[in-house]
Amino acid sequence: MTADLHHKSRTHLGRYLWATLLPIVLLSASLSVVFYEQIRLSRLTRREIEGVAAIHLLYQSLTDLQKIRGLTQMALWKTEDVGEDLARIRQQFLDRLHQPDWRQKVHFFHLENETRTLENRAAQLFRMDPADTPFIDLFGEYSRLISRILRLMQLTADRSQLILDPELDTYYLIDILVKQIPYLAEAIGRLRGMGSGFLAKGSITEQEAERLQSYHSVIAARMETIRDEQIILAKVAPNLTRELELLPPQLDDIIATLCQQCRVMEGKEPGTRMEPRDFFLLATQAIDQLAPPYREGIFLLKSRLRQRQNHHLWQGGVIFCGSAIAILLMLYFNRSFYIRNLRLQEQLSELSVTDQLTGLHNRRHLLAVFPRQLRHALRHREHLFLGFLDVDHFKRYNDIYGHTEGDQVLQQIATTMNSILRRAGDYCFRIGGEEFCILFTEENMEKAMELAERLRHALEQQRIPHEGNIPWGIVTISLGLVKVPDEPGCRLEELMSRADQALYTAKEKGRNRYETG
Repeated sequence: MTADLHHKSRTHLGRYLWATLLPIVLLSASLSVVFYEQIRLSRLTRREIEGVAAIHLLYQSLTDLQKIRGLTQMALWKTEDVGEDLARIRQQFLDRLHQPDWRQKVHFFHLENETRTLENRAAQLFRMDPADTPFIDLFGEYSRLISRILRLMQLTADRSQLILDPELDTYYLIDILVKQIPYLAEAIGRLRGMGSGFLAKGSITEQEAERLQSYHSVIAARMETIRDEQIILAKVAPNLTRELELLPPQLDDIIATLCQQCRVMEGKEPGTRMEPRDFFLLATQAIDQLAPPYREGIFLLKSRLRQRQNHHLWQGGVIFCGSAIAILLMLYFNRSFYIRNLRLQEQLSELSVTDQLTGLHNRRHLLAVFPRQLRHALRHREHLFLGFLDVDHFKRYNDIYGHTEGDQVLQQIATTMNSILRRAGDYCFRIGGEEFCILFTEENMEKAMELAERLRHALEQQRIPHEGNIPWGIVTISLGLVKVPDEPGCRLEELMSRADQALYTAKEKGRNRYETG
């Protein structure tokens, strides 16, 4: 008979495995491909977000270096002191390259070599004295360093997959923020540097005039490209560009004034020449005009990418939840295995370690946890204490108020015990009826007695009426407390007997108190 039962159990197990696990494996394999794709897209989008943040930091470094180039030129041609501003912005530029956020992105995109070269070259240029360096050479060196930053922005866009962004609106916005606005700012910066230098020098050669004209053309072309791409953005994503104006109206007026002043320098148009610093500040104002829309564009781009990332995560979550529901349904409709093993479940439920009425651990769990806690206490040189407590005259309480009210009192006591003994190593048990047990560690017996008193006092303060508990008139408890010997072989039965005897002593001395044993 036993062999037959084992045979039937194995047969039902085989049927369950074929009817449940095989479909689950096939379903999970098919859905995992789709789920993995959503996770992959989410990670790619996260990489794009990190790339946008890195490019924003590079753009700030770009504007700093442009100011350094212009101030360096003014220090060469002008007599006024610009050394303080120059030193401050140089230090600001170097500090950006040492920010933890930038260092993390350098490591993330493997830009260590490029960043190290940029920092070393910048430090070399910063040590040069403008008075000892020909203007055009120093200006060219700074311009080449700025070109290095622009290439680094392109490299970051490449390694963060920004240049492969699949959405049309974000693709154009990325192009504007990674390429168009930075190159426009650099063209204005070069016009600023050369124009203010020529004004300070007081003359301009034909070759220098041609270079100024080339910058005019670059600025006009970049601005036209930005306007065209903003028109496209307005069509494909009107909500994205509703409040975004990439080229402020004031910028056209400033650029026109700068170009007119350049024509005056070239002798192609009559007019009064600006002071070099005024030209420099006006061009700086033009570059500053690009900063607010650039920041707004970065913010909008990050928001759009985060929305896309959340969408991929949401789709992945839906796929995961759908798979889980499908698997649960399969398990539900194949619950014959559960029915066949119902007897086993009943046996397992009998081994429960939780008291159903109070939610505390029961005696069975006390027997299981005591050896473990004793070993822990000995290993960590702690002192373990065991306490027995019960409700004073609880039978009278049930006789007077009924068993339902008595159950509520037991539940209230359990809640109070949990509120007092709430550390990780504290345990509360219901041994049976109105009898409870506590197991905890403390520094010494005095501390343990304080805890016992807090427990007794906490229940007393609740003022639960109990006419049969004379002379108190409220629900109280008596408690017996013993210290567990620091011996690996001490027996729980003997400790429980000692604690029970201490509890009996507390009752003999009038109840609503604790005694040690």
